[in-house]
Amino acid sequence: MVRKSLLVATLLVTAAPLAAQEVEWTSKRPDGQAPLGVLDGQLLNAGELRISYRFTQMDYRGIWLDNDSIPVDQLLESYAVTPLKLFAQTHDFGVGYAPRPDLTLTARISYAQRDREQLTSVGGFYYVNSAKGLGDLQVNALYSVFNQGAYRAHIQLGAVVPTGVFDVQGETLFSSPAKEPLPYDMRPGGGTWAVVSGLTMLAENDAGSVGAQARGTFHVGTNSLSYSPGNAYDFTAWAAYRLNDYFSISGRARYMRWDGIKGADPGLDPTQDPGNDSYSVQGRRLDIPVGLNIYLPQGMHLGGNRLSVEYIYPVAQHYRGPQLGADWGVTLGWQTVF
Repeated sequence: MVRKSLLVATLLVTAAPLAAQEVEWTSKRPDGQAPLGVLDGQLLNAGELRISYRFTQMDYRGIWLDNDSIPVDQLLESYAVTPLKLFAQTHDFGVGYAPRPDLTLTARISYAQRDREQLTSVGGFYYVNSAKGLGDLQVNALYSVFNQGAYRAHIQLGAVVPTGVFDVQGETLFSSPAKEPLPYDMRPGGGTWAVVSGLTMLAENDAGSVGAQARGTFHVGTNSLSYSPGNAYDFTAWAAYRLNDYFSISGRARYMRWDGIKGADPGLDPTQDPGNDSYSVQGRRLDIPVGLNIYLPQGMHLGGNRLSVEYIYPVAQHYRGPQLGADWGVTLGWQTVF
């Protein structure tokens, strides 16, 4: 009931800006940027340099199959280990520069830490695995295709560079004191190159702003462990309501779909842990992130800085095979433009 109410509230926030008078587009207001969780959502003005930081925590708990959770006891009848919870923290560092009014270049890299709780079927032993390391580097070019009045649109073309850690090892109850490969959901990197493409559309008026974005990530080849992450698709639409010159609130709907892993790591036994099964990884999810955005206008102390937060409510999810389900998440971020 609570999550349905949040969806209704988001739709109301979306409708509010549409009734206001049209204005000339400007990014120098609290709703003049896409919400924090939208990547590469806007271009910079010519000559501007942007530095940004995002912290994201996603908590996963409970095993889901298709679109519903299943009891742990049922899963332990088929696997030697079942995951219970996963806590994923990611630090994203980004930079953007606009050499021309219609072109912005961006780069982003992450550092991730993941902690996973598990339970064994024999003896009911509980243990925790942890992993940390760099994620993959992503570089993008954003090119304006429409810029008129209060409306903007740009296309995106980029690449994922396999800088992240994907050969993740850890000590488990089965390997102690040695280490063994950890499941796919413990790996910050994919180990393969990928092409990223997308389209973003924005509109703004006196009351607020709205926008939508579609992105796809398409992996090329396989890594040294004989597998490749599945292609991923991300669709989001949002609205932000400007409370005053400093604050805005935002709501959006985000639909994600990802394909199963191609190939498999030969070091993982798919009968030991459902997270080891490359077939099971395919899924889709619908989130409703709700955010607060703070902007300090130019000319005042710390002018041009932005602070934002989004709370992430997963409202629907579906997995081809048994996987940990998303429970909640939060993203905190800061950016400044020179």
